[in-house]
Amino acid sequence: MAAKEQTLTRLLAAVEGIEAGAAENVERSLEIQRRVRDLRESLERGEALVDIVRREERPRVVELLSTNMATLETVGAELRAAVALALRAEGLTIEAIAELFGVTRQRISALLRQKAALEH
Repeated sequence: MAAKEQTLTRLLAAVEGIEAGAAENVERSLEIQRRVRDLRESLERGEALVDIVRREERPRVVELLSTNMATLETVGAELRAAVALALRAEGLTIEAIAELFGVTRQRISALLRQKAALEH
């Protein structure tokens, strides 16, 4: 597969990853909202937090939040790398990519080196 096709394939896979991860996070977020409302109501009724947490179904709210953050970190990292590689393949300088991403040139350079190392 040509380098340009490989870059596009990686970019499209990263975009699909973002779509899937975001959809999963929406579902978890709706569940988090429901449970937080229940938590607030239980606390307002004077129930002990330990009792509320013990009866909470697993995964608990704190676990759902951690999963949402981990999902975004994972798919976000892949998208950042794929976009950086694609922009570099289109001829943008590391400095230009860094400006677009709002990070240092060193961060983009490290990101590109890391992805290159993973491919070999």
